[in-house]
Amino acid sequence: MARPLPVTLIKTVFWKGPRALVRRTNAFLDAHRVAYYGVVVAIFAVAAAVRAWAAPLSSGVDPPQFWAFAKVFTMYGLDFYKYSGGTMPIYPTPGWAFVYPPLWLLISTASLLCVPGSLATSTMVSVSWRVAEKAPIIAADLAIGGLLLWAVPGSKLTRLLLAGLWLFHPTAWYNSAVFGQFDAVAAAFLLASVILFRRGNDWLGFVFAGLAILTKQHTAIPVLVMLAVLARQLPRRRLIRGLAIMGGMALALSLPFVFDGNLVPYLKAVLFPAQAPTYQYPLVYAFNGPASLITYLHDTFGWNIEYLLRYDAAVLILAVGAVTVFAYVKRITIEQAALAGILVFIALFYRVNYQYLVIYIPLAILALSTVRWGAQKALALALALVPAAWVFLFSVSFWFNYLVPRHPELVESLVRAGMGRFMPDYTFVTISMVIMMLSVAYIIQVLAQGRAVRMAAGVPADYGQQRSLP
Repeated sequence: MARPLPVTLIKTVFWKGPRALVRRTNAFLDAHRVAYYGVVVAIFAVAAAVRAWAAPLSSGVDPPQFWAFAKVFTMYGLDFYKYSGGTMPIYPTPGWAFVYPPLWLLISTASLLCVPGSLATSTMVSVSWRVAEKAPIIAADLAIGGLLLWAVPGSKLTRLLLAGLWLFHPTAWYNSAVFGQFDAVAAAFLLASVILFRRGNDWLGFVFAGLAILTKQHTAIPVLVMLAVLARQLPRRRLIRGLAIMGGMALALSLPFVFDGNLVPYLKAVLFPAQAPTYQYPLVYAFNGPASLITYLHDTFGWNIEYLLRYDAAVLILAVGAVTVFAYVKRITIEQAALAGILVFIALFYRVNYQYLVIYIPLAILALSTVRWGAQKALALALALVPAAWVFLFSVSFWFNYLVPRHPELVESLVRAGMGRFMPDYTFVTISMVIMMLSVAYIIQVLAQGRAVRMAAGVPADYGQQRSLP
């Protein structure tokens, strides 16, 4: 019996047609390498161009503060952490301390040395510093795209689509080219580490894992979960050597900053949270579900429930320990381990800003490329896509007019693109809760199934389990 005409049309339009188009596109790219590389160059050129356009025209509160940090480092050298508390008049945002390991300080200082005449205050930031500060972050964005293009299994079209998903992701564009936060640098190091471990190059994997931690210290959580997986894959001697590599890197970069009475300021900056557990304001930048919900309930109903946030640290420690143990027992893949580790932090740490999501998005893209369609792939795809909605619910145009030089002529065009809205707080609480629920669901899905999940086409059977080369 023949199918009804509407069913046939729907199947042709939404299933057979796209599949045929994908097959033909893959066949064309396989047969014409010049065309493939031409598309690659075009994608990266456009991604770089849209970032280069926004970089000199916009600035968040971070670039001027980073200018001050770099300037203080040039003034006081290795005694920097004594003066990094944000209390000196040079700091545009008083009280905002440098609470990171030294690697970004060194990178931003190198940027400052390239533009020694630049200036930043609480009301202005020079164009030269906007570009110089954002340049290494934009380079990290492009590096992540290149890493995904290199590492994603499957056809050339699949690699192009998933690399493009990152390169044109609104979250990546906003944080690097508009706001100027440097999480993409840590994300690039962490992603490189995952890929190198996956390919069996463990010593370089440990090097890049160490660089990630020395850029943003909360990447230590996904690295810890990765180590649980590596403990089942690597000979003990190679694992110990890898840990020694990371420890040696941390000591080599940290020791110069702790001499001459600087140990306590350094440890306070690197090991302690920048903010005590409290209500999260503004809610538009609060991306931890429980903390944003507690804040919203307090503001809406007057409930005095701030005390609940005091249990956050204990819950996070227990959750990280549980995920690490299950990752070891279940023998999950290295990219699943890294993604699960950072998602524990996103889901449970009370202070999660928008830029923190940049670290997990490339890992989610890589993870979704290694399993066939199913709950785990759908969750990874949702995790990668949901943060993009925020850019169209918040007035991005604000950061093009916040500091001198301003660009009011761009407001209308950004508003037309959907980047000029001011949504109510419950909108942003909803986004943070959705990200939290997706994070928990992904962790449970991965740890429940382990390596029983079917691999995607083009992924070797021993994917994520390769041993190091002799």
